[in-house]
Amino acid sequence: MNPQEIFRNKVFYKVLLDPPILTQGSWRGAGKLLIDDKDYWLTSRPRNVEKRGYGIEFFHSNNGNDFSLYRFISKEEISSEIGIEVDSIENTQLIIDPLTGKYYLYASVNIDSRLQKWVTVLLTSDDIKGEWKSKGIVINNDQEYDSAEARDCSIEVLDGMYIGLCKARKLNDNKVYTELLVSKNGISWKKLGLPTINGVKQDPSPAFLLNGNIYSSVYGPMFIGTVTTFYKNAHVTKYFGSYIIDLKSNNLEEVFITEWKSDSKYERQDFPIHNYCNVIYDENNSRWDIVIEAIDPIYSKNVGTDNEMDRVLLYISKRK
Repeated sequence: MNPQEIFRNKVFYKVLLDPPILTQGSWRGAGKLLIDDKDYWLTSRPRNVEKRGYGIEFFHSNNGNDFSLYRFISKEEISSEIGIEVDSIENTQLIIDPLTGKYYLYASVNIDSRLQKWVTVLLTSDDIKGEWKSKGIVINNDQEYDSAEARDCSIEVLDGMYIGLCKARKLNDNKVYTELLVSKNGISWKKLGLPTINGVKQDPSPAFLLNGNIYSSVYGPMFIGTVTTFYKNAHVTKYFGSYIIDLKSNNLEEVFITEWKSDSKYERQDFPIHNYCNVIYDENNSRWDIVIEAIDPIYSKNVGTDNEMDRVLLYISKRK
């Protein structure tokens, strides 16, 4: 697996999800594509100006191209289940736990809008349409560097070990970092801290965020996805890249970073992506699927939380 080759061969394929309303401030995205044999599951966070992130959507497909809404869970239902009032929802991660076979749904939730405190909660279920049970807050604001935000994680299970790269921000600080975590069961997490980048301490100006997927490689775990270093009243990006994750030294070694080239009319040219990205190998279709939350160039008044309109796009990559 060469991440540069995946990127080089990418072509725009189609719009997967439109926002709830075709207007600024309305988004879909911040989810995860999970391929379970012939079933394709895509989670999403719907949003508009009045409601912010108001729930979690599960979309289903049997071909990887055409998705329909399968299940919706409101933020009020999530608040009731976890026992904490949720003001808004952002990134979601859907995993199948290797030990229990249950679906693990990680959700980034805003539990204090005044302080903008964000944590990551876990819900589990035997069936997407069935009952979801709370495991509570599993990634909390318990370190100085993530005392305001511990969320928007990219989580994978490699050889039985859970690995997470999450957004971290401390109270009263606008700088945003990436933290590294591991877990044996996906419930109790060990924070390894803020990894160095190529052996150098993180010093974001103003952000260093990674969002994508983590794979096994001959060098160890490898991240592939977006690299976000911009803040324009929202974390947006035009970069795509890859890092080797060294768990022992807590270091991210750059494999490559390059500028994302927009191949569709549904993306801005300057800042095409609102941070969120999936890079999944689709064995059924013999291709790599790259799913992005794209910032629309026509309906968006500008880049920023209530100014832009986001939809979910699918790029595919095949070896030529």
